[in-house]
Amino acid sequence: MKKAKISLSPPEFTYFNEIKYSIGKDPLVRIGPLADLGDGQFEVTLYVKGLKKAKALATLIAPDKVIGGINIHVKVVNNGKVVSPIERELSPQEIAALYRIAFRTNRFFHFVTLRSIFGNTFVYPVFRIRVIQFFNDDLSDFYGNYNNVAALVFRNVLRTVIDDIPIQLSTDKKKSCKKKK
Repeated sequence: MKKAKISLSPPEFTYFNEIKYSIGKDPLVRIGPLADLGDGQFEVTLYVKGLKKAKALATLIAPDKVIGGINIHVKVVNNGKVVSPIERELSPQEIAALYRIAFRTNRFFHFVTLRSIFGNTFVYPVFRIRVIQFFNDDLSDFYGNYNNVAALVFRNVLRTVIDDIPIQLSTDKKKSCKKKK
């Protein structure tokens, strides 16, 4: 009699797949393999076509993710060179423009807009109503899949504040359905 071996996907694989199945769903972005650098250090490389797009992604993506004793570093490469994020202070309008540049060819991205509330300006990147799914040894799912709304996956892999400006990653509004008679 065989016993089932139960295991869970390590967090670095889950995070890698969140990047791969969100940011990687773009014809101008290729996600390299997860590199194990040893001692709990991992690296993910995004190979991006177009320097403007690469610079925008390097600015918007969370460059490091710490999960317990694990550190995952994300770097952006264009034409064989590592691209650094924009260092100068950015306005909300400039951050919105970076979203348009970084994600205009990403199948999950819909649009970005600004909203001022109580004197503060927020950036709202809006993603389509889609579920990002990949196999992940998830014991709570019958098929072992990771399932999440696209905006929430992007929220996990992108920066949520840039220069003290909050980024509110959002899901598109569901279109109303007319009842059939």
